[in-house]
Amino acid sequence: MGSAFYVLRFVICLVSLGYASARDLAAREVGDWVWVVGVPACLLLDVFDACLCGLSVVNLLASLGISLLVGVTLSRLGFFGGADAWALLLIAAAMPSYVHVPSLLLARALLLPLVFIFFSAVVLSALYPLTILILNLSDLLRGRPLLRGLEVKHWSGKLLLYATVRRVNLKQLHNSLKHFPAEKVVLEDGKPVRRPVYFVGAGADVAERLKSLEAHPQLFEDGVLASPTIPMVVFLTFGFVSASVVEVSHFI
Repeated sequence: MGSAFYVLRFVICLVSLGYASARDLAAREVGDWVWVVGVPACLLLDVFDACLCGLSVVNLLASLGISLLVGVTLSRLGFFGGADAWALLLIAAAMPSYVHVPSLLLARALLLPLVFIFFSAVVLSALYPLTILILNLSDLLRGRPLLRGLEVKHWSGKLLLYATVRRVNLKQLHNSLKHFPAEKVVLEDGKPVRRPVYFVGAGADVAERLKSLEAHPQLFEDGVLASPTIPMVVFLTFGFVSASVVEVSHFI
């Protein structure tokens, strides 16, 4: 019966994460009902599993506690949006422990599935800047430097920008959910000057920032720096699937 509880939680979590990822990519907004339905449903199955099949209550509480701590902390720091924090809590409720000992050495070392899933999501998300860096270096070799029109003195700042932003047409940022503005305009001696923004938080007011840029269109005739974005919930979904494949295969 424990297998049935696991499979039910897996299906609920996978459907919820899949829908949330699609909505976050398409509209940058996920309805709260996804989590209001998904999290309690998985927790209810956890209770039955603990009472009837011996699911580890310690693992469940540890998984939920870690997800809340990480989710709240990263949300406060601007690295997580609300959907990302909820997704982490849902994963904690859906997969609080392994049913079978994972064959993957890394999964064994990280003990709780949640920790392995979060680690996998972070690794996957870290590959995204590498892709941006390669594209920007390719443009540089073709005579289209990314930082044209901006003054960035330190090499570390240049490297960070080359790995996190692309140059796009200012008009493309209108109603765009794929890029967030990564520049701001400041006044120096009464003259408007472009300055890069090194970190665009998940809760950034994109509309307000875009409005301030559009007040100085002459500065952005050759494009504006913008941060390509993929919601963290997408990477968490891939992490959840990667941790679940071996487990689910035991039930098929």
